[in-house]
Amino acid sequence: MASDGLGRVEAAWFTPSRLLLLFCLMSLLIYLDRGTMSSAAVSGNPGGDAPGSPPPSGLQGEFGISYYQYGWLQAAFMIGLLCGSPVFSALAKRANPFRLIAVGLGTWTVATMACATSPNYSCLFLARTFVGVGEASFCALAAPFIDDFAPRGKKATWLACFYLCIPLGVALGFMYGGVVGGAPRMGWRWAFALESAAMLPVVMFCVSSAPIPMRGVSVASSSSHVSSDDAGFGTMTNGAGGEGSCESDAESDAAGDGYGSDRRLRERSRRRNRRRLGISSETAAREFLRDAAELTRHPIYVATVVGYVAYTAVIGVYAVWGPKAAYAVFSTDLRTPSTADLVLGLVTVVAGAGGTAIGGVAVDRLGDSVGNALAVCAVSGAAGFILLEVAFASTSFPVFLAFFLLGETAAFVTQAPINAVVLWSVPPGTRPLACSMTTVAIHALGDVPTPPLFGATLQALAGGGALKPEHWRIALCAFTAGLLVSAGVLARTAMRAGRGAGGREGGDGEEGGDGEEGGSAPLLGGSE
Repeated sequence: MASDGLGRVEAAWFTPSRLLLLFCLMSLLIYLDRGTMSSAAVSGNPGGDAPGSPPPSGLQGEFGISYYQYGWLQAAFMIGLLCGSPVFSALAKRANPFRLIAVGLGTWTVATMACATSPNYSCLFLARTFVGVGEASFCALAAPFIDDFAPRGKKATWLACFYLCIPLGVALGFMYGGVVGGAPRMGWRWAFALESAAMLPVVMFCVSSAPIPMRGVSVASSSSHVSSDDAGFGTMTNGAGGEGSCESDAESDAAGDGYGSDRRLRERSRRRNRRRLGISSETAAREFLRDAAELTRHPIYVATVVGYVAYTAVIGVYAVWGPKAAYAVFSTDLRTPSTADLVLGLVTVVAGAGGTAIGGVAVDRLGDSVGNALAVCAVSGAAGFILLEVAFASTSFPVFLAFFLLGETAAFVTQAPINAVVLWSVPPGTRPLACSMTTVAIHALGDVPTPPLFGATLQALAGGGALKPEHWRIALCAFTAGLLVSAGVLARTAMRAGRGAGGREGGDGEEGGDGEEGGSAPLLGGSE
């Protein structure tokens, strides 16, 4: 990266495909942490005096954490995510979104190291909360960047590549946690410390890199733009002389063409940006509430979020309790918690890769419209429900594994299409807020309450005694019903979208397009 002295900054590394790879790397590390936290070797168990109870192990054993408390430890992360997401989406109007991602991931890096050094349950709870705060910037801002720069006709596939990193990261976290957490000279603290060290170079790269603009966000669109050439997007231009100049052509002509006029124009732009950044907290709060209310006027978006909440409630249970459940039900076949981590991790890798890829390709083949994306979500959700119910009812480990693989694959088909609908059903400028509010909704109503609720359900079924395999089966079958609820809501929404234009809302401006969903949103600066 270099500056030419006139406010122009070149980011030599930047092309759309490289940006996608960078975001995929970030996502893998972020979701590796989620899988690590759920790993049977890292989380361990609290032990107990009941006959048949295993000895205490992992962080549960070290801090004496019950299953109910462990569920809330998972929820602490989500609480931080919920608090941080609206804040980062609001800041995106006044600070460069790429810079905000770097700030958030820096927070994440410090917080994961704090997990490794926590002396007690309370400190670990607080550290997990800040892990969620750090991740919030990435969750709110990464997907709109990908939607901006993905080639036309391949947007759903690019989003699928990005969301593929969720199951892959979680699955790798299961396996990584099993290896590191179960190692005699390492343990659960090393698992968090090493993932923090892995994210540090990524944060340093983002901090030192030139910022990247986002379509529809005021600061990026008013003070910078991206110019493209045959090699992709290579130059970002700020200040005078570009499409994104804060000054009009008339002002530039009046000021003259010399270097002094360029300097004056840049100074005016800086003053204007400082005034924008200096907005009062009361005004910012009113602006946020106004924008949030605007989202509720898009019925396809609202209905999609409702279906997404039911879906996430189920996926959250699997992510938190999956390895522990598998080991509890099939301990004879799996033998050790580390083996359960490995087996469930491998299944999730295969199911996540296959399902997410199928979802993205299916939408692009059918046509990247809101109606088609919702239809894919509805069919996959219903299929996932049936297959997973059969899996949990099975007493044979091979049969369970086969149906669980098929059921998870069907469930993961939803990942890319449903997030594509979130982006396509609102105007471009509200996409960061839409992603943030979606994150708030699916976690606050979905996978924040369900892990502790699942733990409480297990304890209620056990009635004070030792947990038995049938207790896990009953609880898993009951919570999986959320997939059927999700499929029903999304199927109804797909029919409603099919009666409209079937395209995507937004277009070139904030509202353009025909019908409720409007036209197809163009790329920022063209396609590769």
